[in-house]
Amino acid sequence: MKKRALSIVLAGMMAATLAAVGSVPAMAEDGGEVTITTWNEVNPDDSLNMYKKAEEATGVKVNVTVIPESDYSSKLNQMVNTADSSADIMIVWENDIKNFAEAGGIDALDDYLADSSIDTTDFIDAVAKLSDGLGGTYGLPWCAATEIMYYNKDMFDAAGIEYPTNDWSYEDFKAAAEKLTTDGVYGCTIPNLQTWWAGIGGAGDQVYDPESGELVIGEGAVSFLTDCKDMVDKNIMPEPSSDTTDMFAAGKAAMSWQGSWMIGSYAGSLDFNWDIATIPTNQVKYNTLHTGFYTLNANSQNKEAAWKVIEYLMGEEGQTINSKSSANPSALKTIADQGAWKVEAATSITNWDAMTDSLAAGVFGYTCLPSGVTGDAVSKFNSVLLGEMTPEEAVEAASQYAAETIGY
Repeated sequence: MKKRALSIVLAGMMAATLAAVGSVPAMAEDGGEVTITTWNEVNPDDSLNMYKKAEEATGVKVNVTVIPESDYSSKLNQMVNTADSSADIMIVWENDIKNFAEAGGIDALDDYLADSSIDTTDFIDAVAKLSDGLGGTYGLPWCAATEIMYYNKDMFDAAGIEYPTNDWSYEDFKAAAEKLTTDGVYGCTIPNLQTWWAGIGGAGDQVYDPESGELVIGEGAVSFLTDCKDMVDKNIMPEPSSDTTDMFAAGKAAMSWQGSWMIGSYAGSLDFNWDIATIPTNQVKYNTLHTGFYTLNANSQNKEAAWKVIEYLMGEEGQTINSKSSANPSALKTIADQGAWKVEAATSITNWDAMTDSLAAGVFGYTCLPSGVTGDAVSKFNSVLLGEMTPEEAVEAASQYAAETIGY
């Protein structure tokens, strides 16, 4: 799920400033009309277009406003600040949901859910905890994605190393990465924006405190940074650079920690055998959840029609279509268990349990923090790998920037 991949959305901003990049043609009955915002393009295949299917099922005309991912959060914040009513349903990211709820920009959905067929007890644990922290249910997750480990089976076979399992330890990972390093091939790629936090959380840091909204990193971050710097120095991982080549896809790295949404990108496109496993367990098993939340704009003039659409999108049919289209499981466990999210073209994958295992350990972590805070931290982490800062200096500087930016 490249939402990155994965949050809660609100309305606001003048309609003229929201250029709809895509919209769903409607042949709806007289059931009203609503507009939904998203950062993802509408699936061109009508059978996988969940908005078109929602129209057919509810009789509500659904218009889709696509906002570029790079502008998405800022646009929605403007909409909330100006009490814009041009969008009825907004898919909001994790880092915005609390602020939008506290600002009164989105409605609590508890009264709607009381008479709904949506079983909120079926959500993965992290979703329930997020709602508890807000004092109510302000959004419903359109899907669930996380980080996993990708590995090149051919390279493991050539090195005589057993394939990773979902019980692999962090020490298993480091030992294998060293053995798999050869001339021209790294044992593993360096962490990216998402997987830095998987490594830091796995090393024992909380990363994000939902009560205070603070970035919480310390000894775990120092430990993981120290390990990564050591692997860079030994040429097990590459140095950070401006080269955007995907080294795993190019066959230049045996393993890579990346978002689960890359399964769809890799399916049928790699010229080697590959599979997936969960992120190796260090001090704790840790994965960041990525999603977006269907929310109801508090200023919408079409709330009943909007709820009908949300209820369909969160139902079995809507979630199944979404899973097939996005390759992301539902956050509803019984629907996810049906496996509609498994990418048929990814024929070399045998360990699909890696996805469900990762989701079970998933938490809403760094994605709840402002993107400027996490981006600044990752920049400092990369500076450590380049020898420009010590791990301790990077952690202290990132923590100080977060405190100044968030205000604590």
